[in-house]
Amino acid sequence: MTTLAEFGAWVQEHLFFLDYAPVIFTSAKSGFHLDRLLEAVRYVAAQLQQKIPTSILNRTLHDAVERRQPVSSHGHRLKFFYATQVREAPPTFLLFMNREDLFSDQYKKYLGDQMRAAFGYEGCPIILVPKPRPKTIEPVRKPRKPFRHKGRQESKPRHSRSRR
Repeated sequence: MTTLAEFGAWVQEHLFFLDYAPVIFTSAKSGFHLDRLLEAVRYVAAQLQQKIPTSILNRTLHDAVERRQPVSSHGHRLKFFYATQVREAPPTFLLFMNREDLFSDQYKKYLGDQMRAAFGYEGCPIILVPKPRPKTIEPVRKPRKPFRHKGRQESKPRHSRSRR
């Protein structure tokens, strides 16, 4: 590797999981591109302060799902109910869905890329946390126990035959 382009290609190939992060070549010895590095750090830090409103986040999620439906396996379909941002740095989104096991890593990457493009999270990791709907829904109200007065004692049932 003799040129920056060759090294850039090597970085892209070996650090593919960091494809969202900017690559800036610098030199501490000569000070080459240190101004670019600091500018990139400030830019990414500013993006980490964003708070996305839930309504806009859900609209973006809905549009991304419409563009590319999740692959369904075994006849089951992944459904998203809604999403909300729970943390800003790094941006963390809670996705409420029907089944967590249908949420593949490929689709998670796709949704992260869509959110990055929509909200400008260039250089930031995006964390998507799936939250499945519970299988059974417990009733809100629990059945009441029969009411008994404290002062009364229950009488024993009388038999139809009487003793003489």
